[in-house]
Amino acid sequence: MDLSSRYLFHFTHVVSDFFFIILSFLLAVRFSNYAYFYELGLYDAGFLLFLLCGWYVTARSNRLYEDKIQENQMRELFKTANTILWQIMLVVLFIFAVKEDDYSRRFVVVYGCLIAFFIPLSKIALKRVYLMVFRHGYLRRRALVIGGGEHGQQFCKYIKENKYYGYEVVRHIKGALSFAESDSAMGRRVLMVGDQPLGDIHDIDEVFIADGPDTPYSTKEIASVLSEYAVRLRVIPDVFQMNSPGSYAFSMIGGFPLLSVRNEPLEDIYNRAAKRAFDIFFSLFVLVFVCSWLFPIIALLIKLGSKGPVFYKQERWGKRNRPFLCYKFRSMYVKAPDTNQEGKFQQAKKNDPRITPIGRILRKTSLDEFPQFLNVLSGEMSVVGPRPHASLMNVEAAYVVKNYLVRHQAKPGITGWAQVNGLRGESSNPNLLKARIEHDIWYIEHWSFLLDLKIIFLTFWRMIIGDKQAY
Repeated sequence: MDLSSRYLFHFTHVVSDFFFIILSFLLAVRFSNYAYFYELGLYDAGFLLFLLCGWYVTARSNRLYEDKIQENQMRELFKTANTILWQIMLVVLFIFAVKEDDYSRRFVVVYGCLIAFFIPLSKIALKRVYLMVFRHGYLRRRALVIGGGEHGQQFCKYIKENKYYGYEVVRHIKGALSFAESDSAMGRRVLMVGDQPLGDIHDIDEVFIADGPDTPYSTKEIASVLSEYAVRLRVIPDVFQMNSPGSYAFSMIGGFPLLSVRNEPLEDIYNRAAKRAFDIFFSLFVLVFVCSWLFPIIALLIKLGSKGPVFYKQERWGKRNRPFLCYKFRSMYVKAPDTNQEGKFQQAKKNDPRITPIGRILRKTSLDEFPQFLNVLSGEMSVVGPRPHASLMNVEAAYVVKNYLVRHQAKPGITGWAQVNGLRGESSNPNLLKARIEHDIWYIEHWSFLLDLKIIFLTFWRMIIGDKQAY
C-alpha cells in the first residue's frame, strides 16, 4: 500500500470518523436505553453497519475526504455538518422503516449531538496534527521537477504551496537538457543541464517531467535514462493546451493510460445503475400516486380551454444526439407555429399569444412537464439532467454556443441544474444560453446522487413559490 501523505490523510480521517460513529452509537444506546455494551445484539450490529456505510457514501458525495488539508476550515466544517445531517436522516429512516421500538427519540437526539460534537472536533485536531508534522519536514518525498513551461511552473508552485502532498522540491530544471555517456564502469548515460551533469539523483525519490509540444527535450529519452535509477517517474501531460476547460479523468485500458478531458461520473456503470434505478422508482411513484388523479383533471381543463389533443409530442435530442419524442401537456393552440417569419425556431416568451390560458398556468407551475415521466420510465430521459431542447433549436444553438452539444453526453432530464438556478424559459440572448450550457456541463462533470436529490427538492420548491422565468 502506498503510504504517501495524501493516502494517509484520507485513511486517518476515515478511521477517525468510523471510530467516533461507533463510540457515539454505543454511548447513545447506553444513555437512551440503559443497555450495557455486552448486551448489544446482531440487530444492533446491522444498524451500526448501515450507519457506517451511509456515512462513507454521503461523505464521499460531499467530497469530505478530498485530499485538501489546506482547504478553508469553515468550508470543511460545512461539508462535515452536511454529512452529519444526512447521517441523522439515515437514523430516522432506519428506525421508521423497521419500526423498531428499542431506539427511542432520545437515542436519535443523543447520537446526533455526540457525532455533531466529536467529528468536527476530530477534524480540527487532525488538521492541526498534520500541519505540525509537515512543518517539521516529516512525510516528505524529495522531488525533481523537469520542465520550465507553463504547466511545469504551475505544477512546481502547486506542490510547494500544498505540502500535504508530501513532496519537497529539491530542484526545478527549467532549461534545455542533453545527454552524455558516463565515465563510470556501469556505462550509464547522464543528463546534462547546460554544460554541467545533473549530478547524483540517488537521493531523489520521484522525478516529474512536464511534457509539452514546445519542450526543449525529449520526454521519452529522459524517461529512458532515469529508468536506470531507483526513482519513480511521473509524466505531467500538457492538458493546459487542450480546448476543454473541464476537469480531467484518468483511466486505463489494459496497459494503455487514458486521459479524458472531461470527468463524467455517470460513465461509471455503478453510478449509471444507481441513477437508473432511482429514475424507475421515482417515476413509478409519481405516475401511480400523483399522475393517476392529476392527469384526468389537467386533461379536462385543457379540453375545456381550447380545441385539440391533450398531449403534445415534439422531437428532441437525447443522449449522444439521439432523437426521441418528448411528451408534454399541450399548452399552446393547435395551429401555433414553431418558427418565426425568418424560419428560425421560436421559443415561448413572456405574454406569448400562442399559449392558452390553461397553458400559462401549466407552464408557470411546470405541470406541463409531468408526462415526461413516461419518457423517464422508457429510458429516454432521466428525472434530473440537462433539459432537452427542440431539434431545430439544437441545430441553431450549436453554431452560436461553443461546446453546446457537450450537454448531450448525458440523458436529458425533466429538471436540471440550470433550471433550479433560474436559467429556464426563453434564451434568445446568447449569453443566457451560454450560461445555461455551462450549468449543464457543470452538472455532467459533478454529478452525485445527493446533487440529484437537491435539484429535485429545489424544483418542487420552485413549483410551490412559482418561477418568474416560466412562461
